[in-house]
Amino acid sequence: MNGKKIGGAVLAGLFVILYYGILLGIILLSELSASEKMPLWLFLFIIFIFSVPLIGIIMALIMRVHEIKCGEEEEAKKY
Repeated sequence: MNGKKIGGAVLAGLFVILYYGILLGIILLSELSASEKMPLWLFLFIIFIFSVPLIGIIMALIMRVHEIKCGEEEEAKKY
């Protein structure tokens, strides 16, 4: 039973990570291929804005897998 819960959490997390990864790739590719480049500070700011959710998603995914493995959800069902 826990395998299905972990699999679902990991799958959902991977889809969102893939989505943000594709967005970051498109931004990076467009900047590298552009004849007129945007200012470096703006480029770094945009990359930062798209990277912050990735860090949060990875942290939430790790915490969710830990919760499932520790049985916190099963313990809560008792009450």
